[in-house]
Amino acid sequence: MAQTTIPLTPEQRIRELEEQLELANQKAEFFESVINVLKNDYGVSVVKKRPGKSSRKVRPPK
Repeated sequence: MAQTTIPLTPEQRIRELEEQLELANQKAEFFESVINVLKNDYGVSVVKKRPGKSSRKVRPPK
């Protein structure tokens, strides 16, 4: 995204947001396809983490 000093018109901003949405949708479809291949071809289970949960183990303080 190029930053401009001239404010965009509402129509231009809508078009920019539509392009961003299309890209996000394409990425989501791609990642869903990757997950399906992992699951179907390799038997890998991919689990979505719940918000606020970390995969890092926390060491107790010494």
